[in-house]
Amino acid sequence: MLENPGNPIDRRIDEIRREFELLDHWVYLNAADQTLPGRYWLSAARRFYDFVEAGRMEDTPCADVATHPFLTPAWSESIARSARFINADPDEVTNAYRPTMTANLIFYNMLEWQPGDNIVCTDLSYPGYMYVLQDIRRRYEVELRVVRHVDGAIPIELLDAAIDERTKIVVVDRTAAFSGFTFDMAEVCRVAHARGALVLDDAFQALGALEIDVRADDVDMLMAGAYKWACGPEGAGIFYIKKELCERLDPRFRNYVWCDFPGAIPFIEPDHDNVRSWDHPPVQNANRFSQDTVIGPALYGWIATMKFYESLGIANVEDRIRRLGTYAIDRLREVGCEVKTPDDPAQRHGLIVYTTGDIDR
Repeated sequence: MLENPGNPIDRRIDEIRREFELLDHWVYLNAADQTLPGRYWLSAARRFYDFVEAGRMEDTPCADVATHPFLTPAWSESIARSARFINADPDEVTNAYRPTMTANLIFYNMLEWQPGDNIVCTDLSYPGYMYVLQDIRRRYEVELRVVRHVDGAIPIELLDAAIDERTKIVVVDRTAAFSGFTFDMAEVCRVAHARGALVLDDAFQALGALEIDVRADDVDMLMAGAYKWACGPEGAGIFYIKKELCERLDPRFRNYVWCDFPGAIPFIEPDHDNVRSWDHPPVQNANRFSQDTVIGPALYGWIATMKFYESLGIANVEDRIRRLGTYAIDRLREVGCEVKTPDDPAQRHGLIVYTTGDIDR
């Protein structure tokens, strides 16, 4: 059954579709690449530039000022809403851009490698960080263990068999872009943690489509962008890191904005010294890993996006997306297509991969 009268999204679907004006002209089936622009975030991003045009550019934090993102309340608001989105503590979340950039930070600047260490990943993993991992393998003499899929899925027993006491980290896509397979992340974390390995969850193809609970799943790190299933602007996203890791890992990367000053930023101090005033460690929260790549309009748009999601309820979104995924599978098979996405509803959502069997068809 496609419609669910108990889901408020089904009752409001015409109203919701009006937020995406291009749907008046297109049948759009490409959310795994990027979603259509929503009026809610376009308006918010334009509001940032309205502040610029009006001369509202200051270094004093104020709700209606267009300035460096980390100097506005919008920075903290985005973190707070992102944390709620994935059931994390705000101290465990910072604003981020592309997962590829976050992957570079993690693999080159956060982890310590020794010859003989290994990384476990899968052949369904996205190339954005697989490219990085292959360089890590060569540069640090690390073994890269690639678990091969079986009919578009990664059986947990195969993943488990690849992990041992020298596994530094297990890297998976919560939902795989090339098959639509969706991991049971709690199981992934269980088998990885049993051998002392960390888990990195690339949730780009799941954020906004599925209800994510990093605490229940026991994920160590998660990265995701805003512009796919989350229906937000390019240039924004989430990096989550578990609190105990945040306190333990000292990144080989420094951002002076996130120096743990005893008081306010030293620029305003009468005896400010460009060397001595900055001789402090980074803050003890996820901002210590911030690369400050999220610019003002993207931040404003991402906040508007999360407000939009809060009005819908992510559980309602997931319910509808899962039903649409099943509907797509049924209709594709009716017209003779071969569906590559797993049949098990627990292993998929709305990202459905298929082939016609003919490149010209």
